[in-house]
Amino acid sequence: MRADKLMYIGGEWVEASSGERFDSENPATGEILGSVPKGTPADIDAAVSAALKAFPAWRDTDPDARGRWLLSLAAAIRANADDLALLLARESGHYIGKAQGLVEFTAQNVEFHAGLADKARGSSIPTGPGRLALTRLEPVGVTGHIVPWNYPLFLITRSVAPAVALGNTAVIKPATPTSLIAVALAEIVGSIGLPPGVFNVVTGPGSSTGAALAGHPDVRSITFTGSVETGRSVMEAAVPNMTKLTLELGGKSPVIIFPDVDIETATEVAMQGALSRCGQVCIAGTRLFVHADIYDAVVARLAERFAAVRLGDTLDPRTQMGPLVSADQLRIVERYVAIGKQEARLVVGGARPDDPALQKGCFYLPTLFADVTNDMRIAQEEIFGPVLSAIKWTDEDEVIAQANDSPFGLAAAVWCNDTTKAIRTATRLEAGGVFVNEWIGEDFKAPHGGYKLSGIGRENGFECISQYTEVKHIAINLVDKKPENWCDAPL
Repeated sequence: MRADKLMYIGGEWVEASSGERFDSENPATGEILGSVPKGTPADIDAAVSAALKAFPAWRDTDPDARGRWLLSLAAAIRANADDLALLLARESGHYIGKAQGLVEFTAQNVEFHAGLADKARGSSIPTGPGRLALTRLEPVGVTGHIVPWNYPLFLITRSVAPAVALGNTAVIKPATPTSLIAVALAEIVGSIGLPPGVFNVVTGPGSSTGAALAGHPDVRSITFTGSVETGRSVMEAAVPNMTKLTLELGGKSPVIIFPDVDIETATEVAMQGALSRCGQVCIAGTRLFVHADIYDAVVARLAERFAAVRLGDTLDPRTQMGPLVSADQLRIVERYVAIGKQEARLVVGGARPDDPALQKGCFYLPTLFADVTNDMRIAQEEIFGPVLSAIKWTDEDEVIAQANDSPFGLAAAVWCNDTTKAIRTATRLEAGGVFVNEWIGEDFKAPHGGYKLSGIGRENGFECISQYTEVKHIAINLVDKKPENWCDAPL
């Protein structure tokens, strides 16, 4: 059954001004799930206008009330968990068990950020007798959120929840392959009585609607997650208006395995880092640095485990890995694997599955390359698919230097039974997040962001407050005196 949807602007359900629509497909089967409006810059302008109109009242709403609204949203997400998980599995390619977990994770994320509403505060500053100096944190205004397709439900709330909690209004531009999820969330928002214009969703191509949102003069904060190339375009669009930016961009995360780690642990670590979400994770651990003493054994065991991964329909509870999100992403992975076959030794995978039942979908076999060196393209460029490069190392200083020899710096992992050595390594790695003896160590209560080309700013945790607030300094004279002669003023 088709599920044709509308955009959500100013509390109303509307078609695109163009009158055009585009389809959303199930990447596991090629089935058309429904269609959504093909928004235009004019629709972005309408959404921003609605958000701007709603801002003063929402800014002045009691923070407790804003927090309670977000708690209501979390409860509503849980109440609709089955439908959301089903749609998430069918539209984005998450297998159903993972989709169910992500819906709950999303609700928890909203609850955490609800607590920011009455806890973000300024401070007093000791500037001397006769004066009181203080700071206030004030909402920036209209915020724009350009959301990727790999975790479409959670990543909307990751930025929108703190923005709205802190008194801002929001315009969301979801990724085109996963637009139905965004509309479904808007339906939930509409059902719980949020004031019109606080939460708006415009579906459409990034090249037009996303660019219009990033460059809109009335948008005071833009949050974008996606590729480096698109991130640069977002930044360029935001520069004329001096819009605040948070960018989470690419990653090529190193996972360093020390020789004191047993083979089964090393194998499990590598699989979680490289194959979760079919490798379509910004922090994916796709550069596996294994010490020479256990390298051959780990590669051999990985080959066995990769070959046994169960691909299948996202609604089958036995499925361990679903499809890539689209045919376009499949072509990107195929192109990089072809490069890898020329650079290194293909151990397993490197093709689409033979199973006829999977031929209609965007499935790709878990792929392992060995004898990789860190200067190869498959080790330096983000592939965003189930492709792992295994690199041998012997010297601690050398492996840290190689791990840091990357244009990216989003995340890294260190596995070592020597605590001192593990912490020493973690402190030397150039990454926004380093996970020691665990994968993945991400948590919405902790900051997330990257070094170098991996982005600007931080999401999650208390660190996200700075993206959605302005700091106002207020200086108050406490002494009853007349102004000084203007020419004797201190500045």
